[in-house]
Amino acid sequence: MSALHSTRTGTAPSGVVQLRPRAVARRTAALRSRLLERRRMVGPYRHRLLEITGDVLGRVAQVGADDLDAWERLLLFLEDHEDNTFASPADASAANLVALALFDEVTDHAALADLAGQLGHERLARLQHRHGSPLESHPGLPLTSEAVRRLVASDLRERLAADPRTATHVEAIADTCLRAAHALLNQGTDKTWTVPTLDTIEELLDIAEQGTIVEWRHHMAMVTAKPWSPYTGRIVDLAQQAGKSHTASVIAAFVDLCREKAASVGRREHEREIDTLVALRDAGRRSGP
Repeated sequence: MSALHSTRTGTAPSGVVQLRPRAVARRTAALRSRLLERRRMVGPYRHRLLEITGDVLGRVAQVGADDLDAWERLLLFLEDHEDNTFASPADASAANLVALALFDEVTDHAALADLAGQLGHERLARLQHRHGSPLESHPGLPLTSEAVRRLVASDLRERLAADPRTATHVEAIADTCLRAAHALLNQGTDKTWTVPTLDTIEELLDIAEQGTIVEWRHHMAMVTAKPWSPYTGRIVDLAQQAGKSHTASVIAAFVDLCREKAASVGRREHEREIDTLVALRDAGRRSGP
């Protein structure tokens, strides 16, 4: 009778609350065991991907009560892909995104660097955007927002240097994390997007520190559309005026990456135009008298 009463009043029985983490832990352990068995059925290229996913699942005891919903969505995603031995890049990418948001351990940053090395920054970002979005609890994408914050955290290099597992690769991992964050910020954006411009230091710091990836993407779209515009330069100036060197350096780095990408695209288009002109010239010579 008391259990029925508590259900009707919206208060879950205390026993049910206590049992949920145990049930989730058992489900996670069983999934991890099956996942690691797959190592015998895939080539060496996939071993690191399975290892990354297995390592994330192995930390289920660290999942807090507020994060159980997100964790169970990850489990459901992985379970749905169990029969597809070629799904491991998607599995590892989604698991790594969740781990960065929930755990933020140096091994997660190292795992991201390995994923980027195997898959490339753009493919990794596409996978994390595509498969990470359904794991979210809110349109503001809190998991992805937190993961991006962790990828460009001010103390990341210090933490990497302090851990023997990553101490010899600090700069490589930190640079990869920065590029991964930039690639993730550019997923699902449209160059036609516009939002009110940031005009003050306070506005810039507020969105940098309190904003979501959805908000960041709208401003990133404007920067990507016109990497050398006065507004893009204004964002960098505001960051420098804010007096927070790390915030300024991250924003400046993101702008540099946008400009680097735009210049690369421009070079490729120019090269294609030259190739077309050369081909037309050669065709004209062959068809001439």
